[in-house]
Amino acid sequence: MLMLYRIGEFSKLTSIPIRTLRYYDSIDLFKPSEVDLFTSYRYYKEEQVKDLELINELKEVGFTLEEIRDNWNNFSEALFLKRKEKLLEEIELKNEAIKKTDILRSKLKDGKIIDKIIDKETIKKKSIF
Repeated sequence: MLMLYRIGEFSKLTSIPIRTLRYYDSIDLFKPSEVDLFTSYRYYKEEQVKDLELINELKEVGFTLEEIRDNWNNFSEALFLKRKEKLLEEIELKNEAIKKTDILRSKLKDGKIIDKIIDKETIKKKSIF
């Protein structure tokens, strides 16, 4: 016997808010298995849990809902390599931000960021005396 879950039950089963399930339906990303014509109740099959888990995994690696929807039956290795490249670029930007943070932190003095750290050796070398 096929088990169908109403949206509230399915929401509890998957830990996905009802509002999110409705939104996914509205953007044609994740449709209920059936919709009652008279009550408009949405019904989901247990097998659909795996689809939601996949959607969440794809979101976790940075795919947008639109990308997931548009490629649902047509994911390619090239698409994943492009996503990986973008993630690596983001890592590089984060590493640069970390370096800049350390530089700014090194310029802290009494709660203020000073423009230049005065190196006494450099001053002596530049001095004519």
